[in-house]
Amino acid sequence: MLIRAVLVPCALAAMACVRGTPAPPAAALVAAAGDSLRGMVEVVGSEPGTSVALLMDGGRRAVTLEGERPLLDRMAGLEVAVWGATVRPGVFRVDRFAVRASGGVAATDGVLAREGGGWALVTGDGKHLPVPHLPESLEGMEGARVWLAGPLDRPPNSSGILADPPHR
Repeated sequence: MLIRAVLVPCALAAMACVRGTPAPPAAALVAAAGDSLRGMVEVVGSEPGTSVALLMDGGRRAVTLEGERPLLDRMAGLEVAVWGATVRPGVFRVDRFAVRASGGVAATDGVLAREGGGWALVTGDGKHLPVPHLPESLEGMEGARVWLAGPLDRPPNSSGILADPPHR
């Protein structure tokens, strides 16, 4: 009975497989899994040879980030999710990102917009989130990409500018 309990499921599994279909190469699996990362951004090294690193798993793993350097520098100290591609082992090209936290406090980032006499944060996925308590330091920064830490219905714990507003 034990032999039948083991052999029947194995036989069914073998019949379900398509013969002649090669397994995906290991490199394809790594690339597919490596298109997004999450961690803390740090600027490391000594001037003039600094680089930007993403520290993951509490700093046990790290990769060097490549991309728009002024933007990467402004992410220093923030927990972010980054999307892009592995350039070579240990180096990740950032195509886009989202701020997730600052100092352990959940954060939201987006483009600052005036809406109906107030302010809103337009997120990367197109949501318009009201910001009734915009910090004074961000007033007049319509069009800037900013981040706000804490619930948006209260004054933020902290905030910052990721990209200045476009020139008008």
